[in-house]
Amino acid sequence: MKKGFLITNGLALFFAIVSIGWLIYDFIAYGILFPKIRRLEPLTATDVNLDRFIDYGLLIFLLFPIISFIAIASQFRYFRKASALRVIALILGMFSCLLLFADIAGLSDVFNEYEKGNVAGEWKLLYVVAALRALCFLAIIGCLIEAFKQYRKIRTEDKVLKDEVLFTLVHCVGVFCGLAGLFFSNVAFIFRLAHPLLYYTFPIIFALTLIPYGLLAAYWLITLLNEKSGDLYDEKQFQDISKAGLLSTLITVPFLAMIYVVNYNVPRGPIEILWFPFYLYFVILIFSLTSLYFSWRD
Repeated sequence: MKKGFLITNGLALFFAIVSIGWLIYDFIAYGILFPKIRRLEPLTATDVNLDRFIDYGLLIFLLFPIISFIAIASQFRYFRKASALRVIALILGMFSCLLLFADIAGLSDVFNEYEKGNVAGEWKLLYVVAALRALCFLAIIGCLIEAFKQYRKIRTEDKVLKDEVLFTLVHCVGVFCGLAGLFFSNVAFIFRLAHPLLYYTFPIIFALTLIPYGLLAAYWLITLLNEKSGDLYDEKQFQDISKAGLLSTLITVPFLAMIYVVNYNVPRGPIEILWFPFYLYFVILIFSLTSLYFSWRD
C-alpha cells in the first residue's frame, strides 16, 4: 500500500520541482523578451528559442496539475481526515489548468500585435497568470509535503474504502467543475464567438473542465466496487444520491427544453455546439449540490 503512495506522490513532487523551475524560466524569459517587444526591436534567434521553450512549458503546466490531482485524490485512501489544504490544492490544480487558456491567448495576442507594430498591454496579463499559477503550485506542493510528513503514520487498517470524506470530496469537485463549465459556456454564448473558433477551442475547454470530476468520480466508483461487503453505498448515501438524481432530472430537463425552444430558429448559432456541454455542466452542478445538501442536512 505504501509503495503506491510513494510512487504517485513522488512523481507529483518531481513534476512540481520541474514546474517551479519552468515558472522561474518564464519570468526570466518575459523579462528579456517583453522590453524588446514593447520597443518593437527585431527578435534574434536566441529570442525565438526563448519563446519556443515558453510554449514547451505549457505542456508541463498541464501535466503537473493532472498528476498531482491523481496523487492528492489517492491520499484519501490513506488519510481519513480531509484537510482543508488537500481540498484547496485539488481546486487550485483545476484552476491552474484553466489558466492555460489565458497563456495561449496572451502569447498569441502579444506576438500578433508585435508583427503588426502596435503592442498594447496584453503582455502584463502573462505576468499575472504566471503569478497565479505560482500560488496554485505552491499550495499543491505544500499538500504533497504534508502527505509525506504523515507517511509514517499510515497503517493498513486506515485505508478508506467507504467513507463520507470521499463522498463529500467528489461532489465538492463536481460543484467547482459545474460552475467553471457553466461560466465558459455562458461566456461563449453571450459574446457569440465565431463558429470556427468555438468549434475548435470549446472541446478542449470541455475536456479540461470535466477531467478532474471524471477522474475523481471514476476513482470513487472503483473504490466502491472493491468493497468486500458488496454494498456500494450505505443506506443514507443511497437515499441522498437517489433524491439528488431525481431533483437533477426535474430541474435540468425543463430548463434545457426552454433553451432549445428559445434558440430553435437561430441558424448555426453557438447553441448548436454549447447545448450538450451546458446541459452536462448543469446536471453535474445540480446533482453535486443536492447530494451535498441532503448529506449535510441530516
